[in-house]
Amino acid sequence: MIVSISSSIPTFKSLVFRPGLNVLLADVTSESTDRQTRNSAGKTSLIEIVHFLLGGEADKNSLFKKPELVRHTFTGVFRIKGVPITVTRGGADERKVLLSPEDARALAIGLRRDEANGIAYVTVEEWRDFLGHVWFGLPLERKGTAFEGGFTPTFRSLVSYLVRRRKSGGYVTIEKQNEYQQPWDWQVNLSYLLGLGWDVPQAIQDLRSRKKTLASLRQAIKGGEFGAMFGTSAEIRPELARTEERIARLKVQIDNFRVLESYRELADQVAHLKDRMSEITFELASTKETIAYLSRSVQGEKSPAYTAVEKLYEAAGVELPTLALRRFDEVRQFQQSVIDNRRLHLERQVTEARETQSRLETELAAADEKKSGLLKILDGKGAFEDLVHMREDLAVLTSRAETLRTKLQNANILENNLAQQKRESADLELSLQEDHKRNENAIKDATVKVDHAIGELYDDRTGNLIITSSKNGPQIGIAIQGGGNQGGIDMMKIFCFDMMLFELVSERFGGPGFVIHDSHLFDGVDARQVHAAIMFGMRVAERQRGQYIVTMNSDDFGRTGLQNEPEVAEAILPVRLTDDETGGLFGFRFD
Repeated sequence: MIVSISSSIPTFKSLVFRPGLNVLLADVTSESTDRQTRNSAGKTSLIEIVHFLLGGEADKNSLFKKPELVRHTFTGVFRIKGVPITVTRGGADERKVLLSPEDARALAIGLRRDEANGIAYVTVEEWRDFLGHVWFGLPLERKGTAFEGGFTPTFRSLVSYLVRRRKSGGYVTIEKQNEYQQPWDWQVNLSYLLGLGWDVPQAIQDLRSRKKTLASLRQAIKGGEFGAMFGTSAEIRPELARTEERIARLKVQIDNFRVLESYRELADQVAHLKDRMSEITFELASTKETIAYLSRSVQGEKSPAYTAVEKLYEAAGVELPTLALRRFDEVRQFQQSVIDNRRLHLERQVTEARETQSRLETELAAADEKKSGLLKILDGKGAFEDLVHMREDLAVLTSRAETLRTKLQNANILENNLAQQKRESADLELSLQEDHKRNENAIKDATVKVDHAIGELYDDRTGNLIITSSKNGPQIGIAIQGGGNQGGIDMMKIFCFDMMLFELVSERFGGPGFVIHDSHLFDGVDARQVHAAIMFGMRVAERQRGQYIVTMNSDDFGRTGLQNEPEVAEAILPVRLTDDETGGLFGFRFD
């Protein structure tokens, strides 16, 4: 329980609490304007101070880092293990929680000592661990326990359900005490508080994290960021098969390869022979054309047509003189000798061309035979550098094949992981169902407590606590049937849920002994339900020998008629906050 809250700020309005119901009211002053609302009176700041004293974070944007507050300390007296313990913490050195040696001995806590000023303290982490142990049954030393790893119940998350913070979004849904609380966090912590197997939602979150990692990796692969290491098996297998087939063929070539020292010389001879054979072929074609031309020329040579001239004269009845006939004979003999000489010359040229043709054909045949012989010598053999190049090619292909095998292995691992995760998800959903069945009594207990709370608030409505299992973890909600003010009903769902948790925690672990609700919980709630809620909260606190602390605006409180209830009237704290310059919790205004 909380005994008192105070501060080193001289103007701070110290608060003293009693067992049972405690109501802190904020009044509106006659000088108040529209810009001076009671939201600045300090009702919410009380909740922030309680969290601060219970080990809440205090970053640079924290209330306790404000220039007006950072040099001051805040002190709370809490009844822990039946002993009033004084706890002090300040924004200037927020990692230290100050305890007196007497209180430390009463709690069996080892103290550290500041060498500069001699102040005795425990670290904020040690303070959280201690409170988690004594209030919620968490192990004091997590190492070697089921709480050692990640995604486990934590004190700060558990206690935040009993002291919800509006600025963190704690009044939005029943299952989240923080707007940014991840599903695993509320699933694990609420399962722990309700007495369910929190290890199943822990395993589901572990699977969820692995799924997220795998999805990110697959997206990166798809985007080409890891193309050298990953791919899909459907794409890699055919490429690997082609590469391995090329390796096999190249290995056969290398195995059958013989190094010939004179390879280059013989290869040059083959190249020379091929060039010469091309030249011979061209010369042969030219020679054959020459032979054909000359042969036609020889056949075309004819004797002069002198006989025809004589016949012409005879037909004309003219007798050629003897001298003329002698001249014709001389010319005919001369022309015939010319023709005979030309034919002889052409025949000689034909003979020479045929000899050339024969020589070329013989040379061509010899060159072809020699080239064939050289090619037989070179078949399957080559120079040493050719073998080196072949081995280099083999090394490149072998390396490529090894890379592809690695990629295929990675692809198989990824694809197997995907299949395994699907199977694991189904198994975990079944495990969650079995856990809920095994802990049916715990669910029944929580359900009955919520039913009682709803029954106290509404005469004309019924409702249920609904806990279901799914592949995404346990789903927790409250359904209240009926129409009307749904916003107010949503707030009352949170109230019913919190009172149920307060009872369960008190019965199962002992708990902190208090639950605190900000006035914002009652925004939009019908005055009759507010009246019923606070009366019910008071009875629960008394039954559990704890505290129900409520902060409210005085006019809202007045509309409920609670001031007419004697037990409630006694529960109103003597300190009344106002919205004027000095009436707030701190005694002064600041931004």
